[in-house]
Amino acid sequence: MAELLAPAGSLAHVRAAIDAGADAVYLGGRAFSARKFAHNLDNEEIRAAVETAHLFGVRIYTAVNIVVADTEMAELRDYLRFLDEVKVDGIIVQDLAVAKIAHETVPGLPLHGSTQMTVADIEGVRFLERLGFTQVVLARELSLAEIAAICAQTDLAVEVFIHGASCMSYSGQCLMSSFMGGRSGNRGACAQPCRLPYAVGERNGGVGKECYPLSLKDLSGAACVGELLAAGVASFKIEGRMKNSDYVSTVVRAYRTLIDSGIDKKERAAGLRCAERDLAQTFNRMYQDDFLRDTVGARTVTGVDIKRKISGSVEDKIDGISLSRRIPLAVRLDRDEAGFLRLTARDDAGRDVSVSSDFLPKTARKWPTTAEKAAEQIGRLGNTVYTLDSLTLWSEDSMLPVSVLNDLRRRMTEEMTACRLAAYVRPSAGKACPADSAQPLRKGKSPFLAVRCDSLDAVRLAAQSGADRIVYGGESYDRHVFSAAEWQHAARIVHEAGAEIWAATPRVVRERDRRRVAEELRVAAAAGADGVYIGTVGIFSLLDKLYINLPRQTDVYMNVFNSLSAAVYVDTGCSGLALSPELTLAQIKKIAAASSVPVEALVAGKAEMMITEYCHAAAIFGTGRKKDCPAVCAGKTFYLRDRKKACLPVVTDAYCRNHILNAKDLDMAPYYDDLVKAGISVLRIEGRGRDAKWLSRVVRLYRRLCDGERPSQVLKENRTVTRGHFFRGITD
Repeated sequence: MAELLAPAGSLAHVRAAIDAGADAVYLGGRAFSARKFAHNLDNEEIRAAVETAHLFGVRIYTAVNIVVADTEMAELRDYLRFLDEVKVDGIIVQDLAVAKIAHETVPGLPLHGSTQMTVADIEGVRFLERLGFTQVVLARELSLAEIAAICAQTDLAVEVFIHGASCMSYSGQCLMSSFMGGRSGNRGACAQPCRLPYAVGERNGGVGKECYPLSLKDLSGAACVGELLAAGVASFKIEGRMKNSDYVSTVVRAYRTLIDSGIDKKERAAGLRCAERDLAQTFNRMYQDDFLRDTVGARTVTGVDIKRKISGSVEDKIDGISLSRRIPLAVRLDRDEAGFLRLTARDDAGRDVSVSSDFLPKTARKWPTTAEKAAEQIGRLGNTVYTLDSLTLWSEDSMLPVSVLNDLRRRMTEEMTACRLAAYVRPSAGKACPADSAQPLRKGKSPFLAVRCDSLDAVRLAAQSGADRIVYGGESYDRHVFSAAEWQHAARIVHEAGAEIWAATPRVVRERDRRRVAEELRVAAAAGADGVYIGTVGIFSLLDKLYINLPRQTDVYMNVFNSLSAAVYVDTGCSGLALSPELTLAQIKKIAAASSVPVEALVAGKAEMMITEYCHAAAIFGTGRKKDCPAVCAGKTFYLRDRKKACLPVVTDAYCRNHILNAKDLDMAPYYDDLVKAGISVLRIEGRGRDAKWLSRVVRLYRRLCDGERPSQVLKENRTVTRGHFFRGITD
């Protein structure tokens, strides 16, 4: 039977989820959780949650799903030891540093891959399985067909979101909050700028109507439960750690009914009508299942009405929820072998416990204790998880003191609790496969200059302007598809200039994209590519499957945020590491000092804040549907204009995905010496979609800096650009 996984932001939520029939509950502690602004649970509350859940056979998973700083590793180790001690059933992980520490310190603790790892194809699943994960949360953008295809190819437990709020950015991998307000979603502090209104229009076409183009309707997959069960989904996940207890209870009960109905359409029909009625009463931004149905379009977002009505309440109720669900006990009151009063209880699983007193029952002369009186006393279980189902009394001719019965009842429940907890078996942890040996590139004395390009003209210009490495292919900013002839031409241009050319890979590879990406990698390797940038974890497995043994390194948005995650990727064979754009120079310095391979940082160009399957151009200026859109984005750049009049470019790649870019260019030229002192070996310029004038100027400038020149103009501060997070860092 598939698992129904409920959210919990407090102990009240845990109790509500258990009462409603959840098979498992996921929650966050006061640290290391991606829902920083939920109430969350302290350590003692987590302990209580685990004990209560395990009494009912309900599993507890703890979200440890943020990227972790190097300064937090000692605290993280202590926290994982605590979670293992209280026997949580698994931890949900985004940062591979957490996985590494867990394998080293608490090897029995199962690992679940967070949706923020953007696992969207079977190769990503296989990569996590190789690292010892036992469950994976797939990207929320996948269709029913893609989910079914992945489930059919793996024995790993596949988890999907079935209900609740969704991020516009792929799997929540978003830098928008970070770049616009300094609050990092990857650290659990997202300010949700996607929920604000924006004007959408062409760059030269005036201002469009203000709307909510980044605010997705909530997911409701109620009508898809049967198909997901048939596909082999192991866990149905409900979003809502910041919702109230009523929400948790209502939503869990609705999906409990649907899952228990199975895959038969007739059996589910009545349950679906009731479920949809109940779900409509909970907090929601209107509902959609468009990603599952592969019908993403204008109706997928909340709409253009700024004054839209949102149902329900998100006020969190922390207290006042007690368990109504009880464990029935069949109890017998008799004498033990020595003649002392004994109380024996059997639970719903057939487990027996017995406790005896030092009281010797004697025949009562006046007031014997009747079965009704004994049941009344033994049945006072209101402050426990038990209820008296039946009581058998060996005789009714004895007087049994109330104090003795109370003591027996108390010890009986304690013994039964200990028995049930001892009988609970935590899921087995996975075992990591041996790591590959990396082939590290040597760290140079002066930084290496890498430029990302998406056209042959840009390749030629960057190579002529002094780039040491061209990063080519993957996701273009103009719907461009990189052909074999273009790859051969690009490789020839770059190699004749004495530089390297590395193949870029997409940040998102869905199951339906995998063959296309594989062919692009074959083409790049055949053309003479010198290495491969890893855009998503599935690329590791895909390269191995294709027997492409080129040097590889992580790309910029793989969220390498600390020394331990860097070490994991080196162990998987990476010869270089592009670091997270959310790091400060001080943090980079620590990682670079500990790294055996060169580290790379994005220092110039427009940073990507979000990738989305939803296409703004198609939804607003096209047909409203993505599938039959007449390519209204072709040859055009659209933008989102925020309340501060900042214009965020929106570009479309060859996979028809939107990339939302920062309004300001990143430029660290005035701080070149600081970059070098921090240990950055490769300086990355983002050159996709840029005109020849900009590309030539920026590449030549950084070339001169790398060659030891210090042009006076670069030392001037420029308010039209941003320094990213190199100095300001991010707010937790």
